This record gives sequence, structure tokens and C-alpha cells, in this order.
Amino acid sequence: MALSVEKWVGLGSAMAGFGLLWSRMPEHVHDEARHIISSLVPMVMSYFNPYEQITISKYGEERFRRNKMFDAVSTYLTRACLDYASKLKAQLGNNNKDDPLISLDDNQEVVDYFDGAHMWWRLCPKSAKKRGDTVISLLPGDSDEPPCYRLVFHKRHRKLVLDSYLPSVVRQWHELIATNRQRQLFTNHSQEGKSVWTNVQYNPPATFDTLAMDHSKKVEIMEDLTAFRKAKEYHSKVGKAWKRGYLLHGPPGTGKSTMIGAMANFLKYDVYDLDLTSIKDNAELRKLFLDTTDKSIIVIEDIDAIEVELTTKRKGKEAPQGKDDKHVVIELSDKNIDKGKVTLSGLLSFVDGLWSACGSERIFVFTTNHVDRLDPALIRRGRMDRRIEMSYCRFEAFKMLAKIYLDITEHSLFGEIEQLLDEIDTTPADVADNLMPQGKRNGEIDRLLEEVNGASADAAGNLMLRVKRRREADDCLAGLVETLKKAKMKAATSPMDSTAQES
Repeated sequence: MALSVEKWVGLGSAMAGFGLLWSRMPEHVHDEARHIISSLVPMVMSYFNPYEQITISKYGEERFRRNKMFDAVSTYLTRACLDYASKLKAQLGNNNKDDPLISLDDNQEVVDYFDGAHMWWRLCPKSAKKRGDTVISLLPGDSDEPPCYRLVFHKRHRKLVLDSYLPSVVRQWHELIATNRQRQLFTNHSQEGKSVWTNVQYNPPATFDTLAMDHSKKVEIMEDLTAFRKAKEYHSKVGKAWKRGYLLHGPPGTGKSTMIGAMANFLKYDVYDLDLTSIKDNAELRKLFLDTTDKSIIVIEDIDAIEVELTTKRKGKEAPQGKDDKHVVIELSDKNIDKGKVTLSGLLSFVDGLWSACGSERIFVFTTNHVDRLDPALIRRGRMDRRIEMSYCRFEAFKMLAKIYLDITEHSLFGEIEQLLDEIDTTPADVADNLMPQGKRNGEIDRLLEEVNGASADAAGNLMLRVKRRREADDCLAGLVETLKKAKMKAATSPMDSTAQES
């Protein structure tokens, strides 16, 4: 007992001596000692802590490119662990269904089981803080950072997690998106001074079956898209990026946007509608490009409205007269030293330069109303692999529209309409507008069919439907003929009016 007391007295004396010595030391020694102690504490905690942690951030190391593993985990947890979560969030989708889309709420911790091992997951939003005494929140490092998932597991399961569990998550993610994939429409906008993508579910109604275009031309485009989709090994063999460029050109209303929707439906690709007017420089353009996914269509619409300013600067000429206001929305520059703008070289690198190889299975689509205004460097072979002219509506395209809108393949007015369409330049959009039945015609038909007597209910119903369709077709086609004749007369008198005004 006396020996124990002596030990405690000796310990107290030693501590007192150490405290006196510590107080006499210079301040910089105190700072260095505190730094050493603070660095040793996590190591000591890690040694005694039986759990390990993996962080899966939404973006890469330099927050420059989206981390696909983050998307894989998000999809997997929503499918596998939704029943075990106590905090969820819901939103209505854009898929014409009333069922809400349910997903995990921020800071929701869920437990997954794999081969008898417990896996703790938590979605930590941006600027996440420690919340609650849970397995994950007790670990060090839960401080401010971008959105991320935290996976915690026992040390003895480390090999299982790395070799089996995480690969299983990725594999199930691929299976889920292959069977339940919803196409997305992305657009870029400025947020906190930076351009970012936002998206909605995309279900375009257009298909190649409903596209008003010559049948042989549609078949040619579909065969080209199919060949591209199967050309992974070919592009690797010849050393080219797996991409393809399409230039859609033609007057407004000829179906360029409809063609993009049909391509997205045919390939089941996402669509990125790139707005260059909200991008401040080439670096931001590259950042947006790297955030796009494979199996996507990247669209720049009305490229002539942007490129007309660029073309005139390159040639040192004045801008053409009578251009639309939208032609001056953005000012592109062909000088690389102009770092505050999107340059032509930056755009070309995005389409067909070094950065185009960062990703695969992408289609670039440019649309224009005036192909002659585009810089030749932008639309040369290799950048725009195919030029598709979206022309005025001719008889073959009209028959397709008549089949879609009126469900007819022949009519007594077809011959007259064919002759007028050969003489008049009118767009498929204008023709389709004339083929849509008006409400007042439906009312007249309903009153007429109410007079049908002496027939069974089924027979009367079928008769009413047939008469209604026939009357709608007669009225719509007669209206189209009248519209085309007026357009023909206007086109014939316009040159005479111009001559009279000049004289």
C-alpha cells in the first residue's frame, strides 16, 4: 500500500515538473506539439475503430466530371433499400403517370446486407454536418463537402466490399437502367456563376413512322443510325472516337426538331440541348461536355444564328443586313487569346478535337435554317458526317401526314393536292395544321349522326365513326386545297407588286 502511494506521489511530482517545464518552453514549441498531437489522434482512433469508410462523391477528384459510381449507388439504393428507409422524398415525374417517384432523403441512413455482412449507407448533401449518433456519424471526416454517399463496413469485410459488393452494385445498376431506363432531356443554365445541366424526363412523341419525309430517305437515315450503334469495334480499330455528326438544314417548320425526337426514340438516347448563349468561355464548355453521358445526342439548334457573327468576323466583313435579333445573342470569337468567350477553336475541339474522345457513343446534331452562313471548318466531313436536308412538303410526305391525321390513304382530292404541292413551297407544319379537324366540324357531324335510326347500337356506332372520319377528311382536305390555292395566288402576285413599287 505504501509503495502504491509512493508511486502516485512520484507520478504527481513528475506531472508537476512536466507542467512547469511546458510553461517555460517557447510558444512555437507549443504549436508544434499541438500539431503532432492533433495528427496522432485520428491515427489512434483509426487503430481502435473496427469500421472502415468509403466515400463516393458526386464529382471526380477536382470536381470537374460527374462520378458515374455516384449514379450507380443512387439507383441501386433506391431499388434495394427503399423499404428500410424512414425518411423519403417524392416528386411527380414527367412520364404522364400519376405515380410519384420515391427516393432516399438527404442524410437518410440505410442498411444493406450482402453475404451476411452489414453495409451502412448515408447520402450526405452538400455542406453536410454530423447529425445523430449513428455508426456513420461517429466517424471522423463528416464535414463540409460536395454531395456524396458514405459506405461504412467492418474491417473484416474489406475484401468482400472491394471485390464483390461494389462490383455487384455496378452490375445491378447496369441491369436496372437497361430495363427501366427513362430518357432524359438536359439543358444548361447558369447557377452561381457556373453553367450546369438540369434535366427532365423526355418522351418525344415523334418517331420515324410519323415523320413526314420520303420513305426511302427515312430508311437510309435509320440504317445509318443502326450502323453507328453497332460500330464500337470498328471505331476502335480505325482509331476514331465513337461519335457521329448530323447537320439538319432547311427552312423553319420543316421538322428539324421532330427529327431529333425521332432519332432519340429510335436509339433510346438522352438528349442534351446545348445553349451556347449561357456559356462564358471554352473551359465552361468543356466542363459541360464532360458531364454528358454516353448514349446521348448533343444538340446545338440554329447554329447559323450564332455562327453568322463569327463568320463575318473571320472574313472581316460587315454583318448581313436584315438578320434576326437572335443572331446577336452571343458573340463568338475565332481568337484563342480571347479567353472570355467561346471561340471557334473551342467549339471545334468540343465536336471533333481532343476533348471529343472523352466519352463514346455520342451523336452531335446541329440545326440551321441557312446552311450557306456556316463556317466551312464547322461542317466539313469528319465533323458533320451527314447533311440531311429537311425540305418542303411534297406529295409523299403529305400522304404520310394524311395517314397519320386522317387515317386515309386515298381521296378524290389527292390529285389536285399533289399538283399544288409541286408548285408551292409549304412546310409540313403548315400542311399538318390544315389536316387537324376543327371542333365545329365535330359538332356538325354529331348532330347529323344523331339522326341515324333503325340500326343496332354497335352498327350505329360503327356507322357514326365512319361518317365522322369521312366528313373530317373531306373538310380538312378541302381546306388544305383552299389554303394552297391562296398561297399560289400570293406567290404569283408578289413579284408584280414588287415591280410596281420599284417603278
